[in-house]
Amino acid sequence: MAAEKNTAAEEEKREMPDGLQEQTGYCKFCGQSGMVRTMAGWNEERINEQVTLQCQCEEARAYAKAAERKEKAKKRIHELFGDGAEKPVKGKVVEILLLTVDAIEDKAMKGITVDVGHGVKAKVSKMAKESIKVERSENKKTTYEE
Repeated sequence: MAAEKNTAAEEEKREMPDGLQEQTGYCKFCGQSGMVRTMAGWNEERINEQVTLQCQCEEARAYAKAAERKEKAKKRIHELFGDGAEKPVKGKVVEILLLTVDAIEDKAMKGITVDVGHGVKAKVSKMAKESIKVERSENKKTTYEE
């Protein structure tokens, strides 16, 4: 027990890295307060968002899962279609696909298929188990007309 108290006391005395500070925010769903370490200059909305993502109430956990799904889907879009892709597509198409992820998670739509041209299609859709599927397909077709 004494070791636990020393550890807690040492933790309190330990300095935070430059630019970090502890701030109090509130869960958007249950209102419970929480402490988060943030960069200096975070506004109240951003602090509350971080506390919500860490809260253990049912609504906050569902919200955090949805946020994680969106983040992963957007990362995959950048990998498959963005500047780092083997064959990148135009930035406007990537923007549309990223906006689609938000619309799918907000239940405004179930999916979209975009024909980019040159046999490339992009598909973003909601799956049965709540996951978001990001797919790139390329069809190579050779046709001769003489």
